[in-house]
Amino acid sequence: MINNNYTQKAKKLVEQMTLKEKIGQLSQTVGGYRCFERVGEDFIFTDDFKKFVADYGGIGAISNILRADGFTNHNYGTGIELRHRAKVANALQKYVIENTRLHIPMLIEVEANHGLQALDSEMFPTGIGIGATFNPELYHEIMQSVGKEITLSGNHIGFVTMLDMARDPRWGRVEEFYSEDPYLAAKFAESGVKGIKAGGALACCKHYCATGDGMGGINTAEVNIGHRELHDIHLPAVKSAINAGADFIMAAYNTIDGIPCHMNKFLLRNVLRDELGFEGVVLSDGFGVGRAINQMGYDKVTGSAAILKAGVDVSLADGGWYLNLVEAVEKGFVDESLVDEAVLRLLIKKFELGLFDNPYIEDEDEVCRYVESGEQKRLSYKAASESLVLLKNDSILPLKTDTKVALFGEHADNIYYMLGDYTAYQNVEKCKTLRMAFEETFNNIFYAKGWDFEGSEEDFSSALNIAEGCDVAVVTVGGSSARAINKTVFDYNNGAAKSVSGFLDCGEACDVAQLKLPGNQLEFVKKLKEKGKKVVAVLVGGRPYELAELSTLADAIIVAWYSGLQGAIAITDAIIGRVNPSGKLPVSFPYSAAVLPAYYNSFLPPPTNGYDTNAYCDFKQRILYPFGYGLSYSNFEYLDMNVAEIENNTFKVNVTLKNNSNIGGSEVVQLYIHGKGNSVRRRYRELKGFKKVFLKPGAQKTVEFILGYEELKVWSVNNCYELENGIVELFAGSNPNLPLKCTIKID
Repeated sequence: MINNNYTQKAKKLVEQMTLKEKIGQLSQTVGGYRCFERVGEDFIFTDDFKKFVADYGGIGAISNILRADGFTNHNYGTGIELRHRAKVANALQKYVIENTRLHIPMLIEVEANHGLQALDSEMFPTGIGIGATFNPELYHEIMQSVGKEITLSGNHIGFVTMLDMARDPRWGRVEEFYSEDPYLAAKFAESGVKGIKAGGALACCKHYCATGDGMGGINTAEVNIGHRELHDIHLPAVKSAINAGADFIMAAYNTIDGIPCHMNKFLLRNVLRDELGFEGVVLSDGFGVGRAINQMGYDKVTGSAAILKAGVDVSLADGGWYLNLVEAVEKGFVDESLVDEAVLRLLIKKFELGLFDNPYIEDEDEVCRYVESGEQKRLSYKAASESLVLLKNDSILPLKTDTKVALFGEHADNIYYMLGDYTAYQNVEKCKTLRMAFEETFNNIFYAKGWDFEGSEEDFSSALNIAEGCDVAVVTVGGSSARAINKTVFDYNNGAAKSVSGFLDCGEACDVAQLKLPGNQLEFVKKLKEKGKKVVAVLVGGRPYELAELSTLADAIIVAWYSGLQGAIAITDAIIGRVNPSGKLPVSFPYSAAVLPAYYNSFLPPPTNGYDTNAYCDFKQRILYPFGYGLSYSNFEYLDMNVAEIENNTFKVNVTLKNNSNIGGSEVVQLYIHGKGNSVRRRYRELKGFKKVFLKPGAQKTVEFILGYEELKVWSVNNCYELENGIVELFAGSNPNLPLKCTIKID
């Protein structure tokens, strides 16, 4: 609930504002990365920034002063480095406060998908790797550290992808999302919001809504879903984020049933505010206002009025589009009261942060001490370690450090291939590549590129000669979101890659029609097998790939995702057994792009009597490795499941498992349901509980779950959530191995 005292203070301030001053709060016309120029150690504010402050009596919020990449053209020497952050933020804030009539401080936003997109910041695993940890508690710690870094940097709002569902692996942005599963995604959204707020920053959750279900996996494409799919799949994470205290919700670029999300009053007002109870600020995506207006063929004035009426409060990277609200109000296209509502929401957030009382960072060096303390590196390593998913192991892993190892793959010798999209330029001299980690760990290690993203076999011969004298070949396979090492032409309407010279197959606006491993990766592995070599494949990438052929060739496969700056060490430690893999797939790996969609929680059951109703006649199976799958060096046995009704239609479920090995390890206990006899057909499997537990060798443990209204409800034929009478089957284990089963009755 909003503090009533803040509301009253904000209302009094709104009453004092002119129309232009109000619109100045809502339109982010000057991008933060374009508001300054660096000269040595000094920062000079641009004329565009100063003019906007003068013309509109301030700035409500400014985006990404810290962003340093090919889009902003900021790097070391030209951008804001760690030692500058608080100083520049204080100077910007001071300029706005001292050069405006009402002295209203501004909010500073920063991209924080997997760490700040800023020079000198720690990069954590991307969202899909975070989802693979099945450890929301760890994610809370990570996001709390990110929130603290934002706050100490003099910034205020972190943009984090928390609401999207990974429903089509062809989409380039799948790397940003936690999962294809709404329950798992909702748990991470809750932890992420609570974490970043515990660190002192505001949470901006993106993107609303259903952008992960775009037709054909194309970025920003049309989405066609019904109310049930909306509520079953795409709203649980939104609801969890709101309940956790989300401050900002960012509207998505896509249209739903022909209506742009930025103009969808039903979604932004009826659902988001009335149904889900969101009281914070709705923010447009970058240049989203202009994009939606152009899509619909409106003029600037009526279009901006339509977007405000629909429910967008503040326009991000606006390019001046929302400034047309001045004329829209004056001509009666929109009532000024809607402008007042939007400004009020933004001002309340400033009061909540205490900006009016203390807008500056007192200790400008504290952020340096914190970032350099090693705390974030510790969390990043732990997340990378827990994100690793062991798909196959024919008794080859772990390796001994005296094993003679040949390491191959472009990923192994360039840190950018490990980091994913929304990554700032790095000080590569301080980064550790996989090759470097191997050289520090193994007594005998030899490296060659081997395969090539573009298919060149120039390095095949020398690489195979190296392999000849080695015991094991470790080969990285997968894709690239490494914009920093490519000559990328950016779309300045949204900051995404428009075209590249170099290889990208993942990231924003980098969608693919096929899921085949790029270049000649498979051909190189085949050559190694022809030489009789043992092969360990390490999949680096931000999406599922077609692995059917690789799974027959490789002796072991580890999915490493984009594992962050500490990922190389974590991968190496897993390969030698210092880390016991515990990650589980947060998304299903299909046999082929031809069988999509291939998420696990469909409505069709698995094969029975050799007949699979969920497959094509020319593809007998859709999913190669399902959601929730992941091996370990330990051997876990599920012993028992007991269920007791503790109150009406609320059940306690106890699941007992044992570690039947001499290796300690962590297992993710998963609880699924399948409802029968309801007014609508239920999905064949729905995750409704999970817990990650560590078991010493020979130990056993009982894990408790509670199933109540939230877990058992159904979006019924009455277009609302209800707890309907019926039978619910329970399944426990580690998907697809769910040996424990029982039934409960709802009445």
